[in-house]
Amino acid sequence: MAYDLLTTSGINSLVNAFQVSEQNKLITPLNTKKNYYQSLNTAYSVLSGKLTSLNSILYDLTQAGSSSSLAAKKGVSSNSSFVDITALSTATAGSSSIRVNQLAQSDLVLSQDPTSSTANSTIIAAGTHNFVLTAGDGLGGSYTSNVAVTFAAGDFTAGAISNQSVMTKIQSAINTNQAVVTSNALSGSTLSSGSFALNLNGTITTINYTADTYSNVMDSIVTQINNLSGVSAAKIVNGANSQLQITVTDPSKYITIDSDTGTLVTELGIATTKLKGASGLVTASTFSPTSTTSQLSLTSNLSGYDNRILSLTDNGGSSALTSVGLNLGATRTTFVQNAGLDTAGYVYATSALNSKFTFNSLSLERNSNTITDLITGGTISLKSVMQGTDPTASLTVSNDVTSVKAKIQDFITKFNDVYTNIKSQSSSSKTGRGIFLGDSNASSLLSILNSISYGTVSGISSTEINSLSKLGISFDISSGLSISNSTQLESAISNNNNQVIALFNSTNGIATTLYSRLTPYVGTNGYLTKAQTSFDTSITALNDSMTSAQTRIDKNATSLRNQYLKMQVQLSNLLNMQSYFSTNSSFFSQ
Repeated sequence: MAYDLLTTSGINSLVNAFQVSEQNKLITPLNTKKNYYQSLNTAYSVLSGKLTSLNSILYDLTQAGSSSSLAAKKGVSSNSSFVDITALSTATAGSSSIRVNQLAQSDLVLSQDPTSSTANSTIIAAGTHNFVLTAGDGLGGSYTSNVAVTFAAGDFTAGAISNQSVMTKIQSAINTNQAVVTSNALSGSTLSSGSFALNLNGTITTINYTADTYSNVMDSIVTQINNLSGVSAAKIVNGANSQLQITVTDPSKYITIDSDTGTLVTELGIATTKLKGASGLVTASTFSPTSTTSQLSLTSNLSGYDNRILSLTDNGGSSALTSVGLNLGATRTTFVQNAGLDTAGYVYATSALNSKFTFNSLSLERNSNTITDLITGGTISLKSVMQGTDPTASLTVSNDVTSVKAKIQDFITKFNDVYTNIKSQSSSSKTGRGIFLGDSNASSLLSILNSISYGTVSGISSTEINSLSKLGISFDISSGLSISNSTQLESAISNNNNQVIALFNSTNGIATTLYSRLTPYVGTNGYLTKAQTSFDTSITALNDSMTSAQTRIDKNATSLRNQYLKMQVQLSNLLNMQSYFSTNSSFFSQ
C-alpha cells in the first residue's frame, strides 16, 4: 500500500534516496574534479623530481674545459707494480717512458739506545729544557721550531729519572709542540703608529696599530689576529706589565712577522721568520730495540732532501737533546748501530732522500714519490725500484672512454625517465584516460624533448658530430633514446672527444639548449610548482563547495524528513478515524 512509504523505514528510505540523488547531482561531479586535480598534482610531483634529476646532469654537461665531465682523462701504466699514473680532465693526451731508480724517503734520526730503567746521567733535576729544531721548507729554505720539555719533580724517583722517561717526555714535547711567539713584557706606551705583516703559511695579513698604551695596542692586535683561521692571540697581564702571545694552532702552518712600517715589532720583540711547530715538521717515537733498551726516533713528516732535518741544538744551557745523544747541531753525524751504545745520528745519507728516476731519457729527482709537475694534469706515483731486468714502464694519458660513455648513458637514462613518464600518460587506452592528455605543460615538455632528439645542433658543421645519431644514439618515439652503436660512440669519445663535448655544451648544444628550456619548469618558481599551487587552490575550493553542498543536502533532507513525519502523523490520524468509524458503523446506521 502507498501508506507503507510513510512508515519509519519508508521515510528513511525516501530521505536516503533523496540524499544519494542530490549527492550524485551536486557532489559527485565536484569530487571527480577534485580527484583529477589530486592525480595531476601527484603526477606533477613525480615529473618534477625526474626533471630536476635530468637538469642536474644537463648542468654538468654544459660545463666547459676541465670542468666538463665529458673531458675526463685516464692514465694507464704498463707496469703498475713499479709506477702508476692518474689523470685529471686537464691532462694532455700522450705517452711517456719512466724507470724508477730510487724511492724518496723521510729523513730519520735515531738517538742512543741506553738501558731503559737506568737513571739518565744528564737530566738530574726538575726543570724546563729548551732546544731548537730546524728543517727544510721544501723550497730550499728552512723552518725553525722552538721546543720546551719540562721534567717535573714527579718524574723523579729518589732524585733520578730513567732514560725511558726522558725519551718519553721529549717525544711528547715534540709531538704536541706549536709555534708560539711571545712578546717582551712591557708597561707604558708606544709612540709608534703603523702596521706589520703577519704571514701565515703564505697568506699575508696586515695588522694595523696606533700610538697608545702597550696594553691597548695588544688588545687591538689580539682582536685582529683572532679573526684569522689557524692562529690565535692573547694578552697576558702580570701586574703593570703586559705580554702578547701568538700561537699557531694549526701545526701544518708557519708564521712570519715582519715588514713593520713603525717600530712596534722591535719594541715587542716579536720579529720572526718561518716559525713552525715541531709537530708539523717531524714525528717523534720511542721504541725498544731490545727488551731492556730504549731509543728515540725523529722522522720528517715529508720525504725528500728539501724537507730534511737541518739541525738539532740544545738552547741556553739546556741539555734535553744531549741527554739522548741528539745535540748534533748542524753536523750530519751518521747513525751507527754498535754492540754497545749506538752512535746517535742520521740513518740516511742526503743522497738517499729523494726519489730518482729516468723520465723520457732524462735523469730526474723529486722530494716525493708522488710527482705532479711532469705531466700537466697527471699525477705519477712511484711504487717500487726497478731492477736492470725490469722493462721500462710506459705511461699513457688518453680520453676516458668508459667514464665519458657512462656519463652519456646517465644522461640518456634521465632523459628517458622524463620522456617515457610524460609519453605513457599522454594518451587514452582501455584502462583509462592518461592524466597528461591535454595538459599544456606536459605537451610542451614532450615537444622540447622530441626536437632535441631528432635535430642537429646549429653552429656545428655537418662534417663534424652535430647530432645524437652521429654518436650512435638512436631515438624511438615510444621509449626515447638508446645507444644503438657502442663502437661508434666509443670511437667518437676516443678520437674526437672535443666534438662530443661541443655537441653538448656549445652555444646551441644539446645540454645547453635543454637546460635553458627545462629550467623554467623546475624549482620553487617553476611552471610545475606554480601549476601545483593552482591545483591546491582548486582542490581547496572544491572541498569547500562539497562541504557547502553536503550541508545544503543534509538541511534539505532534514526538512524533507520533517514533512514526511507530519504526513505520517496525519496518516496515522486518518487511519485511526477510519478504524473508529468501521468499529461503530452499526451505531451510526440506527
